[in-house]
Amino acid sequence: MYSFGIVVLEILTGRLPDAGPENKEKGLEGVVRKAFREERPLSEIIDPTLLTEVYAKKQVVAAFHIALNCTELDPELRPRMRTVSESFDRIKICDTNRCCGFFI
Repeated sequence: MYSFGIVVLEILTGRLPDAGPENKEKGLEGVVRKAFREERPLSEIIDPTLLTEVYAKKQVVAAFHIALNCTELDPELRPRMRTVSESFDRIKICDTNRCCGFFI
């Protein structure tokens, strides 16, 4: 489950798990956790190529939270894949023409 969370974070941020000057001892999940803890703007952590495609900030934040749950240090606190799948199924975005699932 941990690795799945890392892959989702890689997709959302556009970064490699150990990339970035600010994470000398931390991995990608540490950088993202710190950004959320410090309430930094989403634009600082999301992949710049996704910024033009993102219409639903709330859903993107929810996807980050799912990924962070998957990367909890204590394996007992990590969700099961079924729960993760159901969580992603609940994330929906709508535009004026149609509703569609937010897929990562």
